[in-house]
Amino acid sequence: MKHMKKIIYVLSLTLLAFSSGACNEIVDDANIDWKQWRADSESNKNKPAYTTYTLNHPCVLHTQDDFDYLRQHKGEEPYASALTKLKSSEFASTSYLPTTVTYLARLDANNWAQLGGRWEDAGIADLWYNGIHNNYTNLMRDAAAAYQLALLYKIDDNADAADAAKNILVRWSIDNKGFLRNKNGELIDPNQKLILFQPYQLAIAAELLRDYNAWGTTSEFNKVVKWLDDVFYPVAHGQLEDQNISGGGHYWFNWDLCAMATVLTIGILSDNQDYINEAIMYYKGNGGGPGNIFKGVPFLHKDADSDEWLGQGNECGRDQGHNTLCVAVLGLFCKMGLAIGDDLFAFDDYRALKYAEYTAKYNLAKEILYPDPMGPLAGMRVGESDSDFEYRHASFPFSEYTYGDAGTMTKPSDDGRGTVRPGWDYWAGYANAHGISAIYCNTLGERIRPDGGGGHYGPNSGGFDQLGFSTLMGYRP
Repeated sequence: MKHMKKIIYVLSLTLLAFSSGACNEIVDDANIDWKQWRADSESNKNKPAYTTYTLNHPCVLHTQDDFDYLRQHKGEEPYASALTKLKSSEFASTSYLPTTVTYLARLDANNWAQLGGRWEDAGIADLWYNGIHNNYTNLMRDAAAAYQLALLYKIDDNADAADAAKNILVRWSIDNKGFLRNKNGELIDPNQKLILFQPYQLAIAAELLRDYNAWGTTSEFNKVVKWLDDVFYPVAHGQLEDQNISGGGHYWFNWDLCAMATVLTIGILSDNQDYINEAIMYYKGNGGGPGNIFKGVPFLHKDADSDEWLGQGNECGRDQGHNTLCVAVLGLFCKMGLAIGDDLFAFDDYRALKYAEYTAKYNLAKEILYPDPMGPLAGMRVGESDSDFEYRHASFPFSEYTYGDAGTMTKPSDDGRGTVRPGWDYWAGYANAHGISAIYCNTLGERIRPDGGGGHYGPNSGGFDQLGFSTLMGYRP
């Protein structure tokens, strides 16, 4: 399989100075010299070490041990309810069919929803159709379905589910030609990088299907892997490289995390040690942006209510919708590392876990209402005033923080406070299994348990940008 990519980085100084969405443009023209990259990494003793990982497939997020444990306990709570929630999902239907698009777009409606000057200037007016600016939602839903169906296959040996999941992946690899680009082959808007919340989900689904009728040895499987590699890796790599060049400060934590998750999952899926190291070394301190955990979690605070330390995150002063998204995707990223033998949860004295604990504590509502525990939006209704939360806003620890174009943040934002996202049981389950205190992740996890996934948390991207089903696949008592 081909692992070399051809990329040119063209940086606009105007964008770097004035835009929170400054980005590099990506064109397939120049080789990445991985041999030199490895040599530079290995010679710099102040940077994370290049590691050769042993890959015992499946190991993109979930391992065979995870499924063996679940099969032994799936008749017990909370796993029985969690499995029922998965099986009740509209995206876990074995009759699910994909809705592919030729070119992927995630564009601001104010600028791109109507055919006009921008489309003509980009030289792609002939590609416009009503709704193309947000057609990534097709991939968003199909990625959730591919994952949920692949889970059903692995848990219950459901061949129909495997066939449906495989069909999603194969159709996209055949029908999709990549990102919508201008006449010069460049991304037309930095928001397109946020499509990177989907490919890591697709890669995980493909990994789970490896052993289905030996699919992982087929040309069909290789085509799916090549599509993920050719279409999504260059954009993800470009995001991380841009941060290294610019020194960060223009993209928030969640932008780096989706790029890192994409690079890491494609790397594991394709047995590419360079990709794996690129993502993990970025996390461990090599990265120029907040995907570097020291920049993503820049401040630690002693918790006044326990013996724990809490980690203040890059997006805490921005809003809690994005802040909780970061926790959800970071939990997946750390679990991916654990699946290949690198405990990223524990790195730097559990810095990531301290961040999850800070965020859980701040967003811990006194009551999370369940009008229908198994239905859409279950557990989404929370309090809106400070008194509706377990801990007061005014006394919450926070270090003043200046970040790029966002300016100076002086307190944890209450915008979106109490946002409920799935994924907390990856944190709680890890902590319980390793004898680590995680009071707030456990409390929040308990209140929304069992969590769901795509389709259970609303129809928009916020409900699909993380996988969910952490109770089913990650909780340990």
